[in-house]
This record gives sequence, structure tokens and C-alpha cells, in this order.
Amino acid sequence: MNGAPDVSVIMASFNGAAYLAEAIGSVQRQTLASWELIVVDDASSDDSVAVARALAAGDPRIRIFQQPANRGPAAARNRALDEARGGWIAVFDCDDAMAPDRLERLLARARDDGAQIVADNQVICSSSLQPERTLLPSASVAELRTVGLARFIQSGCLYSTSPDLGFLKPLICAALIDRAGARYDEGLRIAEDFHFLLRLLRLGKQIHIEPEPLYFYRKHAGSISHRLSQEVIASMIAADEGFRTSGAPLSKAARQALDRRIRGLRSWSVHERAMQAWKAGRIGEALAAALSRPHAWPLMSQPVRARIGRCWQAARAAVAHRGPVEEGKPMSAGGPA
Repeated sequence: MNGAPDVSVIMASFNGAAYLAEAIGSVQRQTLASWELIVVDDASSDDSVAVARALAAGDPRIRIFQQPANRGPAAARNRALDEARGGWIAVFDCDDAMAPDRLERLLARARDDGAQIVADNQVICSSSLQPERTLLPSASVAELRTVGLARFIQSGCLYSTSPDLGFLKPLICAALIDRAGARYDEGLRIAEDFHFLLRLLRLGKQIHIEPEPLYFYRKHAGSISHRLSQEVIASMIAADEGFRTSGAPLSKAARQALDRRIRGLRSWSVHERAMQAWKAGRIGEALAAALSRPHAWPLMSQPVRARIGRCWQAARAAVAHRGPVEEGKPMSAGGPA
């Protein structure tokens, strides 16, 4: 490659061998020719490195690095940032995919808007990459053009009525990252993307939204963002509190949003503690935890509602399988009340 590429796509990879062909292939099919892909393998236990090297064979735009030990996605992304040479940085996960014209369109929007951070809507997909819905519903896309710090934080609060914008995978001007001295918080294994963007938005920048869904986000059982524990939540609270007390002063709206987010995380931690105690048969401990923070009660009702919903769906399926019930004939014991 002659000269620096327009875009450096940075990919943290851990045990993603099953998905790398689709992910890397979608980068190789980009209509934008001037890109590089930096894959940092986080000490995978599968054959991710071998698969990535085979896919990269003969394509000098793809560079692969290996972490000596598993240190989490934040450390892998930091390694990729250190190796990146492009004028723009595109964050990309190893189990996702992108539309062929994604990089070209995001770069065009950044230039048209004079923006330093742009992000597109996402298609939320099944484990087989079948589209299910978009992250931003049509009503949100119609009015959402730019996102500042306060709104970004609000979207990541417990019980927020808006989609969590921390899931966005932005295209960011490398000069902005360098000026901010921004790096991923390696103490976080979840929400590291959210906090990385917080540091940039604190400079007064905004995320410019491309309404077209060009990024395909894959949901599957191994997705790290779906796994929360008390330890993970504690690290998120610590990161939020550290952000609140460091750097330039926050606006009133941003402070209020961050306080609300921290309160929500504390409620989630209580929920996790209560659920663990309940599953272990420590009913008194579970009730004491629940009573200590009423804000967590709606969370605690979710497993009950989910179980009722599963029972109802099973009952409906059983009725449909048997056909209509004859008038006067009693339902079986497993039927709906």
C-alpha cells in the first residue's frame, strides 16, 4: 500500500473463528479501496489466528497481531490503535459484518457534515446473521441527526426510553483521537466502547448519525456484552465515577445523566446480588437486597414475567397442536387458566 490509507478498520478478535470469514470478507468487499484492516487476536483458544491468516493471504491491507495473553477487548483495541496508520478509525467486531459501501458512505457523510465522528444505524441480526430489526427505529432515525454528550449518556441509563447508543460502531477522525490522547479503558471488559466515546464527546464533539443501517450486529450466546456480573458492574460504576471527576467540567445535563446512569448500575448490582442469593436458596438475603433498593424491583420482576410468557407460549402451542377445544370439554392440567 502506497501512503497512509483513508480508513483503518480495527478489530479485536477472541475465539471468533466461526465468524471471521464473513467479517473480514465484508471489509474486503468495500467499495472504498483505501483501507487497512488491523486484527488483534486476544489469545484465542480456537484457530482464529490461522483462519485470519488464511483469509489475509495475498492481501497486504490486512495485518494480524497476537496478544501474548488474554487482556480483554479494550487492550486489543488499544494495540490496534497503536498500529493504525489511517486518517480515520473504524471500530469493527470480529463477529459482525458491514455493507459493501459502508466505509465510503460514512467517509462521505463526515466530509459533507464537517464531522469528526460519524456512525450509522445498525441491523440487529440473529446468530446466523439474519436481520431482525434495526437498533434505531424509524421514529428515532427521523429526528436523530447528531448526538452530544448528555444525550449519549442518557441512552445508556437503566430504563432509558431510547436505544443504547453505546452499541454504535463509529468512524472517528484519527487526529481527534490523538489530540484527546484517547485510549480504551483496559479495566473494562464491557462498555469500553461507551467510555472511549465519552472522552471524545467531552471535547464538545458530536456523533453525526447516518440513518441508513450499514452495520450488521450479530446476537449470539457468546456475545460478551450480554454477560453482566457484580464485578463487571462495579468496574463500570468506577469508570463512570472516574469520568465524572476528571477532565473538563461537565454540563448540568451531562452531570444529571451520568448520576442517573450510576444510580441505575447500582440498582443492577443489587438485582444481581438478589438473584444470586435467591438461586442459592438464601431467600432472606435476597429479600433484604431487594428491599434496600426499590429502583431495582422492575429488574427483579423480569425473570418472573419471562417465565410466565414462556408458559403462555407453550400453552398456546399445545392448544394449536391439539386443535380447537370442543364446547364443554375441560382443558388438560397443562392448559391456560
